[in-house]
Amino acid sequence: MAKAKGTKVSEKEKKKMWLLYQECGSVCQVAKKMKRDRGTVSRHIMAYEASLRTANILTESHNY
Repeated sequence: MAKAKGTKVSEKEKKKMWLLYQECGSVCQVAKKMKRDRGTVSRHIMAYEASLRTANILTESHNY
C-alpha cells in the first residue's frame, strides 16, 4: 500500500533509496520496496547523488 500523497521523505529515507538503487539498479524496484511513487524515488535519488557530487567537488577543491 502506497503512502499518502504529500508525505515528506526523510533524510534517512533518501539515503536508503540511494543505497537500494546502488544495489538494485532500478528505480521501479526501489519504489516497490519503499512503497513510494516511482517519480518521487527518481527525484530523490537524483538529488542525493547531486549532493554527494557537490560535497566531493568541495572536498577536492580544498585539497589544492
